[in-house]
Amino acid sequence: MIKDLTEEKIRVIRGFTISSWMTNKQIVFLVMIVLFLHVFSWEMAQASEIQKMSLVEAVELALKKKQDLKLAKNSVQYSMLLLKKEKNDYLPQVTGTANTTLNNNYGQSDANQDYYTQRAEVFAQLNLFKGFEDKASLESAYYDLSSDEHAQIRQQQQVIYDTMSAYINVVQQFQEIEVARENLTTNRQQEKEIKAFHEAGKVPATDLYQQQAETAKARFDFISAENNYKISKMQLIKIIGVSIPGDIEIEMPEIKIFTMTPETDTDRLIQAAFETRPDLLALEKNVSVKEAEIKKAASGKYPSVDLNTGMGSLYDNRCDEDFGDQFSNDNLYSYIGVSVSLPIFDRQLTRTKVNQAKIDKQSANVTLEKLKQQIREELGQAVADYQTACESIMVSKSRLFYTNKALESVFQRYKMGVANLTELTQIRSDQVEARNNKIKAEMDKILKTISIFFYKGDLGVSHILKKELL
Repeated sequence: MIKDLTEEKIRVIRGFTISSWMTNKQIVFLVMIVLFLHVFSWEMAQASEIQKMSLVEAVELALKKKQDLKLAKNSVQYSMLLLKKEKNDYLPQVTGTANTTLNNNYGQSDANQDYYTQRAEVFAQLNLFKGFEDKASLESAYYDLSSDEHAQIRQQQQVIYDTMSAYINVVQQFQEIEVARENLTTNRQQEKEIKAFHEAGKVPATDLYQQQAETAKARFDFISAENNYKISKMQLIKIIGVSIPGDIEIEMPEIKIFTMTPETDTDRLIQAAFETRPDLLALEKNVSVKEAEIKKAASGKYPSVDLNTGMGSLYDNRCDEDFGDQFSNDNLYSYIGVSVSLPIFDRQLTRTKVNQAKIDKQSANVTLEKLKQQIREELGQAVADYQTACESIMVSKSRLFYTNKALESVFQRYKMGVANLTELTQIRSDQVEARNNKIKAEMDKILKTISIFFYKGDLGVSHILKKELL
């Protein structure tokens, strides 16, 4: 038996030992299990894989998936259909009819008491004049389409602005994590040194306890920074408008708009915004729509002139001729004429519509002026914020420089026993705060630069697709 076991052939399939006495079905089943586990583990690894996402990719994805932008595109398509309808109103309307009628003359007693007729007719109607309503409706459709197109462009700019802002916020949170991590590492190292000093009798136990408390605080700050980073990434994904499996990794974008100096002359910015900002242009087109609606409402006081023409034939079974002769020759007819409809008294409906349209135009003008005032305020605030951000960067750099010097000095004094731990802890806290303030100032300057372009109305995909290295 031992010899038989020695001679038994052993086959190994991907780590599984299969004896020769196993059947083919068992081997196939085992192979399928191995393959399934391999594929399943590969898919799990793919799902948990960290995806790198650049700013360009984030913006492009948001432009494809954002629901608000899809609604804006639908509005444009709807206006295009409306414009097509208004153009088709200039075409004649052609209608064909066919009917069969069974008649009964109760006053007759002959064979013609019951008879039937068949009639077919094709007629066309073309409006020659409708009080300029068709022209006004076409103008309104043109302006309405133009307004929706500008509104779509502004919605696109809004998506780009929101995505860029959220992305920069993620970058800021990531950099603050690095500061918190370095601070935690430094505090842990310092705790080891103070513990050694305490064991050597150089510092009291209170210094060790105080440093342990600072290390715990640094650990808490690091956890909070990580949590803020995760929240900022979730907000970015929410703004993009799509679910992304696994985690994402961002990178500091190297884009021209982040390094260029924007226009800071408020008057020139406002004048440029009045000429280029899409939502303002959309409201201007909307005012033109209301003007066309006034003309359309006023068309009710004019006459309407229509050209009518048609031809047809009929068949009557009481006649001796057969169906073909009656329909093709005997009963064939045609006509052409002009109909005029003149309003005499419409219960002041036209006047009411005109007054309502005028009120709508006044409201549109008020909305337009409100937006112009909003643009003045937004650009004024954006320029002021940008200038403040530039000054904040210089101040934060200066503060960081001197806190680094102070930290180095106090640390050396503490090691010599001249300074106490409270001074060292305070100056280290100031240094961490200075580093975070510098990061915030740099990110804030980027955001304020983007804001100026956005409020000016010329923020577009070209600002992020045309990348230039710093």
